[in-house]
Amino acid sequence: MFDWIAEQVRTAAMATLWPIYELMHDGSSRYFWLYCLTGLAIVAYVHSTRKGERRWQDIVFDRETWSGRSALNDYFILVMGSVLRLTILSWAYVSWKPIATWVASVLVGLGVSGTVTDQTAIGLGVLLTVSLFLVDDFLRWWIHLLMHRVPELWEYHKVHHSAEVLNFTTAERIHPVEVIITSLTMTLGMALVNGIFIAVAGRHLTPVTIFGANIFLFTFNVFGGVLRHSPYWVSFGPKVERWVISPAMHQIHHSDQERHFDKNMGGSLSVWDRWFGTIYIPAEHESIKFGIGEETKEFRTLKGIYFRPIVQSVEVLGRRLKAFGGSRPGTPARVS
Repeated sequence: MFDWIAEQVRTAAMATLWPIYELMHDGSSRYFWLYCLTGLAIVAYVHSTRKGERRWQDIVFDRETWSGRSALNDYFILVMGSVLRLTILSWAYVSWKPIATWVASVLVGLGVSGTVTDQTAIGLGVLLTVSLFLVDDFLRWWIHLLMHRVPELWEYHKVHHSAEVLNFTTAERIHPVEVIITSLTMTLGMALVNGIFIAVAGRHLTPVTIFGANIFLFTFNVFGGVLRHSPYWVSFGPKVERWVISPAMHQIHHSDQERHFDKNMGGSLSVWDRWFGTIYIPAEHESIKFGIGEETKEFRTLKGIYFRPIVQSVEVLGRRLKAFGGSRPGTPARVS
């Protein structure tokens, strides 16, 4: 027992440095150094086309954005998230590979099979890459939708929306319960896609990646993905935003104004929002205040961030159970 505790302590200590590793080496991290650099380059270019604004450096590197209470909470959540992920929540980060193997075996047992030649390997590799990206993006949209529409889950997702400023680390401002739900769902999705391709083509295919990230996700992040959680407004224009989530669209998502509630839930693509009626394409630069209204102040402490959602979610579930079989059991998490 003592050895296990000592090992957990050592792992936790090392995990505090994990965000630095992700910044420098992990292309799947949303704050990878290259994405930060290209994001700043985009801001500098966009700013050069605008008139009468203060320096872009003063907007992006505003003191409150990076050293205010909300920002300090972001940093703590980022580090603590790494600690939890590598210690007591490590069970939630199961590998998709054994599940994919099981999926493949079931499909083969049903008669699904195929062969790969040199001529088809490249095409199938690209198809695998596209499939993984689309399934990943759709599942993230779907989980995000549930987080907004299911009252019990909204209590946890409030942690993310309680950010009063947006900086590059706010993307990781997520309650551990939401992290678990997202991780398990994404694992199942990736296992299903890979299992299908293993059954059809064997284990000879690999997705196209750059710096360890799916090439399509990498491309999205290079072109301003990091700016979604930033104070600088960058719009791609209505024609592009019908297909791709811009930084401005995600900032709209964080707005505390009712007309913006439950809009633009997509990760990379906006097609899911457009198809299912949750899209909001701004016609012009809108003035936005971030947060969840008066309730925002309840999330300015670590106690409010980590424990309040659990208590509130249990209370919501309790009311639902009491109302079961009677009148309407629940109300929408937010009014759209």
